[in-house]
Amino acid sequence: MKLIIEVFLISIFLFGCNNDQSKKKTDDILLIEQTSINTSEKKFDLFNKIKTLDSLFFDVAYNKCDTLMGRKLVSKDFEFYHDQGGALLNEPNELASEIMVEDLSWICNDAYRILVTNSMEVFPLYAENKLYGAIQKGNHQFYEVENKIPTELKTNAKFIHLWILEDNDWKLKRVFSFDHQKVIKN
Repeated sequence: MKLIIEVFLISIFLFGCNNDQSKKKTDDILLIEQTSINTSEKKFDLFNKIKTLDSLFFDVAYNKCDTLMGRKLVSKDFEFYHDQGGALLNEPNELASEIMVEDLSWICNDAYRILVTNSMEVFPLYAENKLYGAIQKGNHQFYEVENKIPTELKTNAKFIHLWILEDNDWKLKRVFSFDHQKVIKN
């Protein structure tokens, strides 16, 4: 009986006594659904773009010590903040262009970074209805490396990255790496 009443009420809502009003309501519902689909597709595309950039920066530049790739992805005014290692900046009031962007030796260390599966979230940034950047957050793990192969999980941590569109290219502008927890073996 409840189902019959629900169907009746939905029919009145959709078709009502005035077909013009019901058509407008139906058109409005379709417009909302289409907008939602377009928004979902845009968010999905942005998510995939940021995930690809994350992979290029960490799987290629960081894990394989490809400083050329790193330079392509890092903003000229890049800043890196680490809860245990401090901030990587040039001088007070200067940004990290020389140390971070030109040298990039800091990415060639004995650690291997892996993005924790299903931990990544991406939030678009808009100004005047135009996408200008994205915030990426998630969890990552760092492994000890022997002969360029990750061997043992050492640290779990969280991160927030600010990706900005600069001259139509995505650049990593700010990195916050925090809540580092050493993995203790049993």
